[in-house]
Amino acid sequence: MKTPISRPFLLALFAAAAVSLGGFTPLNAMATGASPFTVTSEAGPDGTLPDTYTCDGAGVAPALAWSNPPEGTQEFALLMSTVPPDGVIKYNWVLYGIPGTTTQLSQDSHGVGTLGAGSNGPSAAYQPPCSKGPGQKSYTFTVYALSAAPVLPQGTPVSGPQLLSAMSSITLGTTNLSLHHTRSGANANGNAPPPPPPPAAATAAMAPASSVATTGTQSEACARVANSLKASTTGVATVECDGIYAYVASNGLPTHTMMDGIVASNLQVPIAQSFFGANAWKIPLQPAIAATTTTANDGPIGVAINGVPIFNPCKQGGCQNGDTKALGELDACNGHAGRADDYHYHAAPNCLMVGQPAGYWDTHPLGWALDGFAIFGYNDADGRVASRDDVCGGNTSAVANAPSGYSYHVTDAAPYVLSCFRGTPSPDLAGQGAKFSPLRRPPVRPFGVSAMTLTTDARDGYQVLQFQTDRPFTSTETGTDSYEQPAGTHRIRYKPVTGAALAELLATGEHAGKSACWSFQFSDGAGGTTQPAVAYCR
Repeated sequence: MKTPISRPFLLALFAAAAVSLGGFTPLNAMATGASPFTVTSEAGPDGTLPDTYTCDGAGVAPALAWSNPPEGTQEFALLMSTVPPDGVIKYNWVLYGIPGTTTQLSQDSHGVGTLGAGSNGPSAAYQPPCSKGPGQKSYTFTVYALSAAPVLPQGTPVSGPQLLSAMSSITLGTTNLSLHHTRSGANANGNAPPPPPPPAAATAAMAPASSVATTGTQSEACARVANSLKASTTGVATVECDGIYAYVASNGLPTHTMMDGIVASNLQVPIAQSFFGANAWKIPLQPAIAATTTTANDGPIGVAINGVPIFNPCKQGGCQNGDTKALGELDACNGHAGRADDYHYHAAPNCLMVGQPAGYWDTHPLGWALDGFAIFGYNDADGRVASRDDVCGGNTSAVANAPSGYSYHVTDAAPYVLSCFRGTPSPDLAGQGAKFSPLRRPPVRPFGVSAMTLTTDARDGYQVLQFQTDRPFTSTETGTDSYEQPAGTHRIRYKPVTGAALAELLATGEHAGKSACWSFQFSDGAGGTTQPAVAYCR
């Protein structure tokens, strides 16, 4: 006599198979002929993953949309994976806790669900593919429909295998999308920019930080920078080295909250930058005390280990125009969006620092100055508050994990990090203007606001900068127009333009030579339009 197989048993069997093999159509859809659970992306309509979503481009997460999830879905999870030659599955994107009402993620989405850690380090962030070696690589995006929230470990970012295990008994259905990417011959061996010809005494070959040898002065210096980046829990930066510089690459966006708590703003917003390839940050590998110091009164002074630039405290144009922190222009993490709609810090990156025990930053760099010297936390290696000399605000105390000669330490008093460069800055200081590509004119001069927050609208993937003001103000879209805005609550909604809409914009003469666009919408607290929607491109 045959034992009958129950429908619940079959469903559980199919769910378990999906977790290990990659995807299945829910049994209720199979039985009723209902439309299957599917996932799509405008990022790769032809089956390819464009450079934009890899370390050869902006390194942002692609947009995804799904439909027809199984009945009873309470929330979703997402894994992006690849299988390298060693056969061990590698994860680039771990995301869970996505509300069951969500049907899409916008490009470079933030604030929807909870990020876990990929296989390239402990950072809870999208980790853009950066494969080594020639040939086509395949990346699979799997959306999981779950009947309940998975029970996961607390305290550290969740890994792909941990999430898979926790979902094994609550998966109602999965759907897959595979996209392919082939790196160019030059990039297949590492994504650092072509370096200037090194001197004869410094001929170390360019190599990924993860594979740099630990012998030789140059290799040890590169390894110091590479190892420091691994401590970030708020964003991913990568590094490559030649004989002169470490090239720190990122999209410039942290995974911690941004813009919250600002009380004076020009209403710029944080969007992904392209600090990749030739535009990566150049950090000298062998810094030395210079005969004369270099002023640092405007613009970037270094880069944090999460890939976010660190600026001096002054407003654009110099310190005579004011201190951004004292004027209330910084968020709770000591950062804000600048005139290129770029996010950067102007003081101690405290939201980065909470990712490690307080004493960790006494001996481990939280960033690197443009002259190659390390930036540490508030204390010297002995745990005492760091002394600050009268030269550039650093000191010569020896610190492990950093080049000898000099080091900088953050403080809560201006200038917060450094007052000048004790070593010789890289070309990034003089060439800072070329590193940023402004999207638009500043819409207003900084003015008083309150209750500012930046969130993601799960319904359509727009980023939403919301704030209140107790007085009317005038804004502009082009610099030649103006819009009178009332006091009250305001929202600026924005997201990247993709697919056919992007192609249509870039085909116009106005945007000739540009490659990326963002859609902006403006409304009041009741949802009423306060000025026309507009697309900005760069």
